[in-house]
Amino acid sequence: MPQLVDSLWGHSKFKTVQTLRPVTPFGGLVSFIGFLKQAGFCGQVGRNRPWQLTSPNAIAPEHTLTAFIIGAVIGARRFAHTGPARADRALHAMLGLKRWPGADTVRSFFHRFTQASIQQFWRPLWRWQMELLTTPATGYSPDPDSTVFQRSGSQQGACKGCNPRRPGRKTHHPLPAVLPEASFVLHGWLRSGNTGSARGAVDFLKEALAIRSGSAVYGRIADSSTKHC
Repeated sequence: MPQLVDSLWGHSKFKTVQTLRPVTPFGGLVSFIGFLKQAGFCGQVGRNRPWQLTSPNAIAPEHTLTAFIIGAVIGARRFAHTGPARADRALHAMLGLKRWPGADTVRSFFHRFTQASIQQFWRPLWRWQMELLTTPATGYSPDPDSTVFQRSGSQQGACKGCNPRRPGRKTHHPLPAVLPEASFVLHGWLRSGNTGSARGAVDFLKEALAIRSGSAVYGRIADSSTKHC
């Protein structure tokens, strides 16, 4: 039933009503969703997906990836944080998704990837993203720099190494390369926590420059630059 309510401060009144229409706190995502559509995101993801699910109840991989991306945009910091959006029917309508994957489905999506499927799926998407960039007149200046990710639990490759915030705890020691002119991550290696900052930097930079130049040969992932625990 509609109800007339007095405001706490001042003398204004407002009316509360019920509605059967779906509502969402993420209406501001319409701009981001419009950008993805205009850029051709759906076609690119659907064209390069590395596997086809046969179950009639399976959620399409490109829909799972979309849900993961949207979850990250709205603040998810782990797979479980994508779950609350499952009840947001208005958000589903904005994305055109009939079903929203649970955390286990998103996790299984990434567990399916092998080295070959990573190259098949992610490299074309990376090149597509780079084609959307406008190259400045002075060109790009790739900026490689290592960082530290603190880990809890038993993640693969997490080892004791440099950890300024909590010494003695396990970490990963990734090496990303950024194009600062475009705020774009060009390349990245996820290394063990006990890896030296400069280890593998030359091979890493060669791969990053090959990606930037559009070379079809990307070399290997950081097997030779990672120390084992």
